[in-house]
Amino acid sequence: MPQQKPARNPADWVRQLALALDLPFLLVGSVLGGCLIGYLLDSWLHTEPWLMLVLGALGFAAGLRAVLRSLSTRSAGPGRGNPSDGAKV
Repeated sequence: MPQQKPARNPADWVRQLALALDLPFLLVGSVLGGCLIGYLLDSWLHTEPWLMLVLGALGFAAGLRAVLRSLSTRSAGPGRGNPSDGAKV
């Protein structure tokens, strides 16, 4: 007897699309935010370009951490690592 494939839920496809569209904004937004704050501090403290580079690198690290955290919590599913469910990570 042939096995039937489980029916695909349209909500899963929408969640995956939302995740794919959200992740680049997390990473790029963090880098741009860090660079902008660094640029403003550089112009105020006359330390060009050091603070912009340091805060841009910190923004990249924070954005990468946010992307990895988002991927791990969304791929784990409900009850398996999602902090909003009260499960310990």
